[in-house]
Amino acid sequence: MKQINLVIPNDWKQLNDKQLRFVFRLMAENYSLAQVQTLCLIKWSGMRIIRQEGNVFIMRLNKQTFTLSALQITEAIQEMKWLGDFPKYPIRLARIGLHRAVRADLQDISFEEFLTLDNLYQGFLQTQNKRLLREMACILYRSRFIKLNKYEEIAVFYWFTSMKRYFANLFRSFFKNIQANNGTSVSFEQLQLNMNTQIRALTGGDITKEKDVLKMDCWRALTELDAKARDYDELQKLSK
Repeated sequence: MKQINLVIPNDWKQLNDKQLRFVFRLMAENYSLAQVQTLCLIKWSGMRIIRQEGNVFIMRLNKQTFTLSALQITEAIQEMKWLGDFPKYPIRLARIGLHRAVRADLQDISFEEFLTLDNLYQGFLQTQNKRLLREMACILYRSRFIKLNKYEEIAVFYWFTSMKRYFANLFRSFFKNIQANNGTSVSFEQLQLNMNTQIRALTGGDITKEKDVLKMDCWRALTELDAKARDYDELQKLSK
C-alpha cells in the first residue's frame, strides 16, 4: 500500500481567509462536524475524489492514484479534531465585502467599543438575534452598515468567542469572575452592572474620568483591570 503524506493545517490560526470562508460556509450549510472535517481534509490536502466503489474512494494527489476506505478517512480526520473546538487565539475574516477588519486581537479598538461588543455578544447568546451580530460587525469592520450572509455571521461569532477565550487566558485574574461564556443566561441588568463595575474600577469612582477611561485602548484598560483584580485577590489572601 502506498504511503501518502498529507500536508494540512493543524490549528485555527494557520488558516487563511479562503480556508476560513470554506469552514464557515460548511457550518452555515449545517454539515456535521465529521463532514466538515472530511471535506476540509480533502480540500486542504489537495486530494481529489475520482470515484467511489462501495466503501472505498479512489483518490488522486500529486499525480498519484490511491484508495481510501471509510475507516481510513475516519482515522485521518482525527488530525482535524481541533475544528470541533473554538479557537484559542482570535481568528477573523480580514474583510467582508469592501469592509476591512480591525486587528484580530482588538488592539486598535477602545474600551468603550469593547464593552459594547461584549454586551452585544452576551445579548446574542441569550436571544440568538442575528441583528446583534451585524451590530458587532459594524464595530469590528468599521462600517456604519454592513450586510452579512450566514457564514459571515458565524465568522463574527467565532471571532469574538475566540477573542473572549484569548482574553480569559491573558487577563486571568480579571476574567476568572467574568467568564467568556459559562453557558448560563445573563440578564440585561447584570450586563449593565458588570459594565458599570468595570468603569468604576478604572475611574476610582471619579465620574469626571469616565470619558477618558472609555476612550482608553481596550488592552490598556483590561491590563489595569487585571492588575486591580490581582491586587484584590492578594488582599483577600492576606486577610484570611
